[in-house]
Amino acid sequence: MRLLFHRHLENRELSEADLVELYRHEPTDLPGRARLRTNFITTLDGSISGPDARSGSINTPSDQRVFALHRAVADAILVGAGTVRAEGYRAVDLADWQLDLRASAGLAPYPLLVIVSGSARVDPSVSRPVTGPGGPVLLLTSAGKPPDTLAPLRNAGVEVVEMPGGEVDLVQVSALLADRGLPRVLCEGGPRLHRDLLAADLVDEMSLTLAPVVVGGRGQRSTSGAALPELRGFALHHVLYAEDETLLTHYRRR
Repeated sequence: MRLLFHRHLENRELSEADLVELYRHEPTDLPGRARLRTNFITTLDGSISGPDARSGSINTPSDQRVFALHRAVADAILVGAGTVRAEGYRAVDLADWQLDLRASAGLAPYPLLVIVSGSARVDPSVSRPVTGPGGPVLLLTSAGKPPDTLAPLRNAGVEVVEMPGGEVDLVQVSALLADRGLPRVLCEGGPRLHRDLLAADLVDEMSLTLAPVVVGGRGQRSTSGAALPELRGFALHHVLYAEDETLLTHYRRR
């Protein structure tokens, strides 16, 4: 990959070590909450999914590489239940190079998969990785669920936390993860959760990959739901150009 723009570095070809340093998280000194990064891919015509309604069908090899790197440097991966169901999420499993990178950085072997679900309607199989060993899974839901709704998840090894109030408060989620010593959080979707995180002013960094394809149709944007209460401003931090003609951008809050 080639670095096209960076606020502090010159344009050049990147080594693997350079790429790791580019996506390593900044020191987390935010009082009472985690530092949150979101990551999405979009087509040239603005869709975050292909004809099959899944993001995997528009992924490029370079985006898959950076996607895996994001996971390798995160303490926790935050995702909405709708995306868990649509994309077939399971407990996070990692390649050897990701495990080595985490070990060298002093991180836990696997990131915690954190699922936000008001209904708690999630298949208990989410606790099992697709292959090999995998990381832990935490489901955050609103209080007052019948015990038989949560029992299958807990029996499968999912940690379930009922948050106070009638819905999951994302500010409380951020504080909970920070309190658990998980300050580097990666959100992979979906659009509604992304919108709500932005509305709560919890998004510190935003990675957006531009795939060199168009799909038409009615694919979703990276956010969905009501308009934000006010504009959220971000500054361009860096842009990468990959050999597969993918552009990978990264923004940080102003």
